[in-house]
Amino acid sequence: MPLLLLLPALAALGGPPAAGNVVVDRVAASVNDVAIPESAVRKAILLSPLERAPGESDQSFRARVLDALIDQQLEYEDALRFGPEPPDAAAVEEATARIVDRLRAEGKDPEREFARAGMTLDDVRSSVERQLVIQRYLRERFRPMGLADDEGARAEYDERYAPERRAAGEVPAPFEQVTAEMRARAQQRAFDAEAEKWIQELRDKARITIPPASSPSVTVGRDVPLAAAPTPKAPPPSPTVALPPTPTPSPNPRG
Repeated sequence: MPLLLLLPALAALGGPPAAGNVVVDRVAASVNDVAIPESAVRKAILLSPLERAPGESDQSFRARVLDALIDQQLEYEDALRFGPEPPDAAAVEEATARIVDRLRAEGKDPEREFARAGMTLDDVRSSVERQLVIQRYLRERFRPMGLADDEGARAEYDERYAPERRAAGEVPAPFEQVTAEMRARAQQRAFDAEAEKWIQELRDKARITIPPASSPSVTVGRDVPLAAAPTPKAPPPSPTVALPPTPTPSPNPRG
């Protein structure tokens, strides 16, 4: 399942922003005529849970972050087609608290990190609403993928779990003891595969442009709708931060 990252307040290209409501910002990419400003990429690099690979260059890491932002914009646009209801306030507060806890666990001061990214706590909550819209849409769209059977669980055990344990010098637990875990792993794998396929289909149909790094700055409206065709029920646009990966739906209450 693609990692949920930052879903910035993106500016629809084409119309002039209102006077006194613009900033100068280079466009890092455009997705279906919606701009992802460079400032959104910087915020994502600062606050996202994505980690650099050993020896990864700044340029390579930025490219991965930008790719994640593009995917999320496509996901959000697709979710908006169904006029989603805003998430419950309690769900937003719970998810916001998890973000704060994650930053503290990393030895960071959440308020300071949000300020460095130019965000208030209300910005964070608004971002969380949009993240939850995507998560709920993914759960509903791929709910059939949650029906992992015993055959899939057995394949997960034989082809992955047992070899992994032996490679680590451990004795694999008997299948009967880990059946529920294997079923969950097989379910997650199927969910991830379908989600990746869906993202690729969205990319194939989308108009995606990534200007060269030397392109000039442009004016970008701060408070324009997130998508070119705004949906009344969608949460208002604002800078956003990362949520943990989407849990996979389980037949018995991604993850």
